[in-house]
Amino acid sequence: MAPQELILSACSSDPSSSSARQQAAPSIHLHDLLSSAPVQQFKTSSSSAHSLGHVQTQNGQGGGIFAVQEGKAMLNMWAWQKDQMHSKLHLPEKLTCFTVSPNGFWAVGGSPNGQVYLWELASGLLLASFTAHYRAVTSLSFTSDSHLLLSTSLDSSTHIFLVSKLVDPEDPATAGKPYGSLTDHTLAVRGVGLGQTAGSAGGRCWTCSDDGTVKLWSLHPPFALLTTFSLPPSSTPTCLAIDPSERFFYVSTTQGDVYHIPLFRRKGGIGSGALESAGMDVDSGYEAVGGGGNGVAPIKTEGAVISIKTPITSLALSISATHLLVGTSEGTIQLYALPSHQHLRTLSPHAGPVAHLSTLLRPVDLVASSSASGAGLASKADQWPIMEVKAFERMKARSPQHTQEVTIRLQPSSMQARVDGLRPREKRSIGGQKGGDEKAQLEALLAENKKLKTALDKAGKINERMWNGIVDLRLAQSYDDADMS
Repeated sequence: MAPQELILSACSSDPSSSSARQQAAPSIHLHDLLSSAPVQQFKTSSSSAHSLGHVQTQNGQGGGIFAVQEGKAMLNMWAWQKDQMHSKLHLPEKLTCFTVSPNGFWAVGGSPNGQVYLWELASGLLLASFTAHYRAVTSLSFTSDSHLLLSTSLDSSTHIFLVSKLVDPEDPATAGKPYGSLTDHTLAVRGVGLGQTAGSAGGRCWTCSDDGTVKLWSLHPPFALLTTFSLPPSSTPTCLAIDPSERFFYVSTTQGDVYHIPLFRRKGGIGSGALESAGMDVDSGYEAVGGGGNGVAPIKTEGAVISIKTPITSLALSISATHLLVGTSEGTIQLYALPSHQHLRTLSPHAGPVAHLSTLLRPVDLVASSSASGAGLASKADQWPIMEVKAFERMKARSPQHTQEVTIRLQPSSMQARVDGLRPREKRSIGGQKGGDEKAQLEALLAENKKLKTALDKAGKINERMWNGIVDLRLAQSYDDADMS
């Protein structure tokens, strides 16, 4: 069966919404990307922007969804195998953003006063707590390899942290110090976009700010600014969606516009046609856009490809970059086909602004829906253990190196199968025959060994006599030759 791509969406509360729409309890929804059919919903939850994360099922362990309850110091967790909430975790304070690492090891949250908290999911230990910004943290993002953590803030800065240094700092005095800082924006940074190649080995990232610009940065030290893209005047960026192949990206605004910005263009540019008509060779390939850094004027972006006249609160691309998903402040999700930007359909699952929007492959342990294949999916979901998450520490009162309890679920059935595979299929004797008395066979082997040793000694004596005879013959011939001479 072909993989099924799902739309994961969540909403925030909106007092201005109509009473009819407010009657529906806020929840997290899963829809099929191609048919838009509802797949599952997890009640009850309302979260602000950048306050939801999910963990895919991997390494024999089930995954789930984590969402900070809006306006409360509470984290809700749903397992893929259950449609009801699995657990509630208390937080040190109300958080403005939250996410989990792709490998399912770490959870990180940001506070209104610039504090960043890092937990280990398996044990609940608070591994790090430090002041990263002097104003509220607006978003937190892990790279795809879970090695780098990026934080944005209302203080117009973006910081990059090495997760390994946060988990186990070499020098306590430098704990919480950023690995690098991106500080070219002049107003609050609202979000960050990461390419699939971004990680500790390098790559690129994008940041959007209230100053009306989107900046492209290198993730390799010293984290140079590569290109600045400026939006039309009075446009305020809200979200970014990066093409998985990094050929282009989309940026949305509070004015309801979506801009398509290519990252490559044809070589030659203006005047290439005149050169070709003059008989000169012009390379018709493509070249990267920008890359000049601070010394080059910003690239102006004009002409929105999508305009819906309502504030856009979330943006996402499908895994294959064939669909663009736009979440609005009215609770609707607009689907567009790429590259034509033709509107396909509108989903209205939420009563408030869409605070989270992303796509993912259907987890193998997802609880069965009301479809005809529900029984088969349920039996498959039962094979995966529910993700173990312990209560989060709210104060860092002990060293993780000294006290750390992690629950590991072993699967004896699979281990027993591996051990059984190493055992011989049937009992064999020493001589290779089935059955028999091993003691008698051992005596027979000793007797045969003695016989072979006797034969070897006899052959050695024969060889020695032959060698002595040859030597005597050669000596006699040499004496006869001497007498004749």
